[in-house]
Amino acid sequence: MPPRRERKPWTLPPPPGPSLRQRVEQKEREQGLRCSDTSCGIGPSDDEPYPPLSHLSMKEVSIHKQVDGAIVTSGAVCAHKFHPACLVSAERVAGWGGKETNDPIVEVSCPVCRAVGCVTRSEWEEGVVAL
Repeated sequence: MPPRRERKPWTLPPPPGPSLRQRVEQKEREQGLRCSDTSCGIGPSDDEPYPPLSHLSMKEVSIHKQVDGAIVTSGAVCAHKFHPACLVSAERVAGWGGKETNDPIVEVSCPVCRAVGCVTRSEWEEGVVAL
């Protein structure tokens, strides 16, 4: 009779990788159709797979650093980019918001990583109009 093989302890198999939805959303981000917002309202959805696209609606903005009351356009506070309308919507839900002032910059917080920075008043107003 041959000797019995020693049994290896069972281990969890490796994960299969991203789901189909995650892969599709990543490709849409690479094409500029979807921003970093988890509830992006501009990109394709299950109900509307081919949304009407315009150059203005596909614009994405970064959240910039603010130094001494001035915006620093050379660097972003994080790697996330947003459609102006998605950023305005997320900020209003979070309780932030561009108060009706004449300041040239609007202080915002990244909806994904919560890094605090700012956007220009014109970028904010583009989002307000797009809603």
